[in-house]
Amino acid sequence: MKKLVGCDKLLESSEKHDIIKESLIKIVGEQWYSDFPEELLIYSYDMTENDPSLPEFVVMPRTSEEIQKILKFANETKTPVVPFISGNNVGGLTIPLKGGIVVDLKRMDSILHFNEDDMYVIIEPGVTFGHLHAFLEKTNYRYCYPFAPPFTSVIANALLDGLNNLSLRHGSMNEWINGIEAILPNGDLVKIGTCCAWGDNYDLWWSRNPMPDLLGLFTSWQGMTGIVTKMAVQVWPRRPIRDWRIVLSFNVEETYKFVKTLTHLEILNDILFMSIETVKMIAGVPYGKAKYLEGEPRWVCLLDFSANTKLEYEAKLDMINTAFKKLKEVDPKANMTNLDVMEKFYGKKVGDIKNLPVTIGPMLEYGGLTWMGTYMTTKTEAVVNGIKTAFDLIDKYRFEKCLYSRSMKGHHYFAFRFLLRFSKLQEGETERMQKLQEELFNSLFELGAFPYKTPARFAKQILKRADPNWVNLLKTIKSTIDPNGIMNPGRWGLE
Repeated sequence: MKKLVGCDKLLESSEKHDIIKESLIKIVGEQWYSDFPEELLIYSYDMTENDPSLPEFVVMPRTSEEIQKILKFANETKTPVVPFISGNNVGGLTIPLKGGIVVDLKRMDSILHFNEDDMYVIIEPGVTFGHLHAFLEKTNYRYCYPFAPPFTSVIANALLDGLNNLSLRHGSMNEWINGIEAILPNGDLVKIGTCCAWGDNYDLWWSRNPMPDLLGLFTSWQGMTGIVTKMAVQVWPRRPIRDWRIVLSFNVEETYKFVKTLTHLEILNDILFMSIETVKMIAGVPYGKAKYLEGEPRWVCLLDFSANTKLEYEAKLDMINTAFKKLKEVDPKANMTNLDVMEKFYGKKVGDIKNLPVTIGPMLEYGGLTWMGTYMTTKTEAVVNGIKTAFDLIDKYRFEKCLYSRSMKGHHYFAFRFLLRFSKLQEGETERMQKLQEELFNSLFELGAFPYKTPARFAKQILKRADPNWVNLLKTIKSTIDPNGIMNPGRWGLE
């Protein structure tokens, strides 16, 4: 492999390009390398309002060894590297801000091991929610699924502190990780968790405890500290009885109190708290038409619960009915129904909520989809004020008011999110969405809402407000692990 002498003397850009191209082809093969402008364009943007930026090269490795060689070479040449799988992160996190090499991990799509005793599956980064769901359907176990397309990467979502339809019980997805194999920016391979002690024995990836937990060097770092190539994720027994109830209501404060009451009972798998516009968007109401109509229910709660026996099921349903009766005392027009009835009013797509993961075509067909996705306090006044503040801003910029939120980890914190459709084809609409997002971030941050899958422009603002010692620690860790700054540079406001 040729050495790039750009470290010693300045090369013409075309000469540098040719040397990098030749070296990457030697590592992955010509079939899995590209610098065609048309293919580079695909990796330069995503569905969000974040500005596009072109990479210079794309490679699709198949093994950890190939990734090690890519990163060692990138370190020698000080070439930026951006890990990529599907780009469906709703934060612009795989847009290559500094160009360089996009490492597309789709080919690494094996489910390597299933340990039924300790209830975990070891997967590669290209394994999607669709892959894992199909695999587990043949077993008595289940994973958890976000409201995201089935082609979304499980590992990417877990590393980005994503959430799912068991997050009420178990928290964000990084808490489901037993251990990982990762490649550091210098090409070294490391393992974190019990897997570090027993080599390649896949039956011993059962926990991150009790040794010092270094997983935080990779979660929510947005690919700035290396590339994760294997992960053990927990699965849970599938209960034989599962059901859903829909609560339609009018009073936001009383509805949220109802949500809190149910979470404290510890009987649900999941509870979604949504605006009626969210249901309409899921149902496929055209862009710009998903609006609240006077007289209809304003809020929708989806209750997901399961049981091992009929007696347990009936007891849980009785507790739900009791909580609903108390809601109805203060919100008399509130109503409780099931998904079958909702399907009759809003169409079959609404029923897909019980079949996650699903394709969310009605949300994507207009060329733009983004969010203000945050984790925040569960305090009633903060959530209610947050909804009012966000809805006023969304009205100001003339978008649809789509609230899609859920309680996390027994209601220890709250996933507070606004999904926003927009059309990239309409002149000025992307810029209008950028302005809305800026105001949403500033307003909600003041109420204690912290963005997850944090876009770079918001991360920079957070760093200005954060404890300077924390910021210095963040920068020290990054510069120590990645002294040449090659891994997804610009993320988290770090250059």
